[in-house]
Amino acid sequence: MTPGRKRARPGEGGRLRAELLEAAETVLDEQGEDAVTVRGIAALVGVSTPAVYLHFAGRQELLHAVCLRVWERLGDDMRAAGAGVEDPFTALYLRCAAYIAFGLAHPLRYRLVMNSPASAITRRIAADCFRHLADAVGPCVAAGSLRGDADELTRGICAGLHGAVALLVQQPADTWPKDLTAYGRRAAAAVCLGSAALGRLPETAVPSTAVLADLFDVDADGR
Repeated sequence: MTPGRKRARPGEGGRLRAELLEAAETVLDEQGEDAVTVRGIAALVGVSTPAVYLHFAGRQELLHAVCLRVWERLGDDMRAAGAGVEDPFTALYLRCAAYIAFGLAHPLRYRLVMNSPASAITRRIAADCFRHLADAVGPCVAAGSLRGDADELTRGICAGLHGAVALLVQQPADTWPKDLTAYGRRAAAAVCLGSAALGRLPETAVPSTAVLADLFDVDADGR
């Protein structure tokens, strides 16, 4: 153990884990992903490197645990977005917009989790995201605004939302659209309306102007 820090007493392991996470979060925010190392975080907290491994299997697990502290807020954001909204399809749209807004507000953490090898934490995050959306998709299927299997619909919506976020978080922030709120709303609308349209088409239907005309009553020129 590094001099200057008292040995943790029985039952205080949770406190050390919290201190390690707080230190790693500070380094991640101030210096970036590459600056987060097990040895560096141990030194910052004042413990030996093996003490870190008692709580985290390695650097990647430590980083994912830091990300999880933010990702746990996603459910709250999505539930709040649809709270009090009577129309289930509108509630789904608002949850989708909240997902995109969350991802763009935390681009580093989003990228770290979504682009990393699967781990217990990444699987938990994926399951949580699916559940938050499935909770909104189910009522839409019950109301008839979405048609099809709820799980399959949720997977498609998850894929669309992830694409909308990943498209930007992989790029420098100065290349992003200036109005991120409008971008998120359009992307969420495209995902929701696209899911609703697909449920009304035969599985063998090939997208065409004729199909569009049947769905949205447009003329042959697409107007």
